[in-house]
This record gives sequence, C-alpha cells and structure tokens, in this order.
Amino acid sequence: MMETTTLDRLAYREATRREWREAAAGWRRWFATLEAPDAMPQVGRVLVEQARVRPGHRVLDVGAGYGEPGLSLLRAVSPGGEVLLQDLSGDMLAFARDRAEWVDLRDVDVHYLEGDVEELDLEDLSLDAIVSRSVIMYLVDPAGTLARLRSHLRPGGRLAASVWAAPERVGFAAPVSLIRGILELPPPPAGSPGLFALSDEPGLEEVVAEAGYEDVTTGAVTTVFEFASAERATAFLRECAPPVTALVEGHPADVQQDVWSRVTEEAWAPFVGDDGRVRLPNEALWVAATNPG
Repeated sequence: MMETTTLDRLAYREATRREWREAAAGWRRWFATLEAPDAMPQVGRVLVEQARVRPGHRVLDVGAGYGEPGLSLLRAVSPGGEVLLQDLSGDMLAFARDRAEWVDLRDVDVHYLEGDVEELDLEDLSLDAIVSRSVIMYLVDPAGTLARLRSHLRPGGRLAASVWAAPERVGFAAPVSLIRGILELPPPPAGSPGLFALSDEPGLEEVVAEAGYEDVTTGAVTTVFEFASAERATAFLRECAPPVTALVEGHPADVQQDVWSRVTEEAWAPFVGDDGRVRLPNEALWVAATNPG
C-alpha cells in the first residue's frame, strides 16, 4: 500500500476546484496546442485502444475536462452507446459541451456529471469501461476511488487511465525544480496527491491492483507540446498548469515576475531548437486492467 499523509481533504478539493475553474479559459485558448497530433491525442489513442469499447457500450470519462478521451470514444460506441463526462470543474465541462456540438451525436448519448469523483453518487449505474487521462494522480484516495468505480463496472469491463511520468521525463514540468529552488519551497509530502503522485509504473500498478482489478498492464507514451518561443511556452504554463502556477501564487508581484522571467530564460533552454521553437517531450504512463467481477 502506498504511503499516505495527513491532508485537509476539504481544503485540497476546494483549492483544486478553484484552480481548474480558473484554468478553463486557458485550456480553451491553448486547445490547438494541447490537441495537436503529436500532443495529447497520443495518450488518448492508447486509452481508447486499451478500453476495448464496442458499439452500445456505456463509458465513464473521469476528469474529462474538455471532453477527452471521452468524445474520442463516440465513434467506437456508436450506435447505441453512451459516454458520461465527469469533471470537478463546470467551466471545463462547458467547453466539453461546446465541443460536443461539433460532432454527430445522433447515435450516441452524452451526459455531463459535475462534481468530485471521490464523492459523486453514481447510484446503480452500470459501466462497460472507465477511462481517465492525466487525472487519477490528483485523487486523495486513488485506490479507494478506483475500487468504488469498479463496483459500477460490469465483469470483464475495462479501466484505462494515464498519469504523468517522473518530472525529469516531463518537459512541461522542467520549471518545477527551478521554481522550488528560487522560492526555497520544500518538496511535497510523501504520499500527497499531485502532478507526480503516481509517476512510477510499479506504484501505479500497485494502486490499481489494490483497487481490485486484474490483468494490470502498464506502458508509456510520449507527447510533444510545441511553441513558437520560450515566452509562449511560459504563457502556456501560466494559463494551463494550475499545479505549477500554485507554487508561485501568494508571493510579492516582483518575486513572481522574477520567477517567470527565469523560467523563460532558463527552464526551456534545453528544449529550444535552432529555429527558436520550443519542443517539450512529455512522457505519460498508462495503466489498463480488467474488472474480474
């Protein structure tokens, strides 16, 4: 069992809800970067494949944000299928609703569930698959939550989820160690939820197995975020990465300005090409498993 730490769950959840609500506008602005062919769709394709969904299936997307990978499953569950998009942030789900208007929903039902998945009442809902992209590492009790979700999964149903790998393998996280050093911040407590809480494959497998799933498999996939300049990379980080920007918030304005200037000048330097563009390779770990029933 993974080590846990004392945490004010209510304060953590409220802070998380606020951070992602504030980031929703940024995710709209940077959607083309996030969903460029070499970026997050690389992860989504693996999750869709590992979920093994078929026409008529009902799928829950945990922490769907702007609707991925849930909306990418629509064709796979058509006709007669159903996709439920859950997210803590109503602002994120509003973006998902907007995106759903771009696709043909005549043969598929899409539903939106706003709320904390660790507390959400799914009643007697029966699912064929559960997918989740870059979310379960933020859960206070990942094993317990995945176990509760498994109780709604039919025998043989699939779980397919992804998390970020270790910080040194995630390009957009390059500023984190720099920021912590500048601000003299301690590392996060062991066992606390966060961006890298499940960033090693054995630990990820352990959490899923503890939740009662079988045939647990893991793998890795690389995404690339690309920007015209280091300044644009910093703008993206500030608008789309609440776990990182939260490190800087609350400090005096001049200190914040210095931190972001140094991020632009130093953190992205290893990723700048001869053309001045910044290319950030980011490794994601995926886990897939089966509900034994």
